[in-house]
Amino acid sequence: MIKNVRKFINEHEQNMVSLLKKLVEINSYTGNKEGVNAVASVIQAECEAIGLHVRRESSEQAGDNLVIETQLHKEGKKGILMCGHMDTVFPPELGFNTFTHDDTNFYGPGVADMKCGLVEGIYVLKALDALGLLQDMSIVFICNSDEETGSINSSELILKEARNSFVGFVLESTRAGGELVIGRKGRMTFELEVTGQAAHAGNVGAAKVSAILELARQIQALEELNDLPQGLSVNVGKIEGGVGANTVSEKARAIVEFRYTKKDSGDKVWEAVQQLAAKPFTKGTSCTVRTITARPSMDTNDAILGLYDMIKEIGTEHGYDIQCAQCGGGSDANFISQTGIPVIDGIGPIGGKLHSVDEYLVSSTVPERAVLATLVIAKAWDLYCCK
Repeated sequence: MIKNVRKFINEHEQNMVSLLKKLVEINSYTGNKEGVNAVASVIQAECEAIGLHVRRESSEQAGDNLVIETQLHKEGKKGILMCGHMDTVFPPELGFNTFTHDDTNFYGPGVADMKCGLVEGIYVLKALDALGLLQDMSIVFICNSDEETGSINSSELILKEARNSFVGFVLESTRAGGELVIGRKGRMTFELEVTGQAAHAGNVGAAKVSAILELARQIQALEELNDLPQGLSVNVGKIEGGVGANTVSEKARAIVEFRYTKKDSGDKVWEAVQQLAAKPFTKGTSCTVRTITARPSMDTNDAILGLYDMIKEIGTEHGYDIQCAQCGGGSDANFISQTGIPVIDGIGPIGGKLHSVDEYLVSSTVPERAVLATLVIAKAWDLYCCK
């Protein structure tokens, strides 16, 4: 099988690069609904050309989500879930909108995070189709539109498909060393709002009830929750409040995030946050907390390690050096893991400097990882779905 897969991918490598360029040069910042939908239309056309069923699910808040499925999946047969996101973090006004390359790398907005994974997913399906395997497989490929802002509008769709799957793969680009991701931190972002009493700064005296003062005290307490050796990080990323130097502030707010490796530690931090808000340090003030986004942790378990061992065995057999790692950043694998099915992330090509104008993708890994992913999907079908 390996010879036929490599032959197909090598013959279509330039097509893959052309498709990657096309996707990268469409601005698909999460808030650019029209751009995200344009990416969806390109992917839809590619997949419909090989007879796959494509369903678009619209959302008022974000771009369309794509559900790409084989005939067997459409008929309700449980199978394999692949997942990737179409949105990026780069707004149109940034002016970062071109695809370039040198002898080693491709560059451009979302080239690694994660339009390369979308191209890989499409060509995995095309390779399986060319080998005559796809018609006998149940595969669904979710391309969602709002992963960069927490998958607020697409997480339920992903969870629904995960519950109807035996195994999942998220096609995010992999780390610089090529490691597959077997665990990711959970993440919550919340708003802390403090209410005090407005007053003239020159006349209020000792009775000052300052929202800014209370916010400062809350921030100190929140930062003390950091426990890096235990994989727990807390960060106050934005603050605002007050109207002028001569006014005691009535309102102040902060945007805070915390990340954690295990669900228990995340629950404890969130409980501590709420306890701090319930008992302000400054008499007369009050605090409220509001969740903005939340992703559960992807906890490494025996099922995930078993899937990783399968991939490592494929690597050993065909000359791929397969390693694994746990990551601080989240992805849609965090949601998929909550259903209990084994899921591996970072199976896409190697890239780096994500979320920056220096984002790059190692060009030689585009065909390499497409071959690997095709072999992995085919093997997963045999091991997990043909019981």
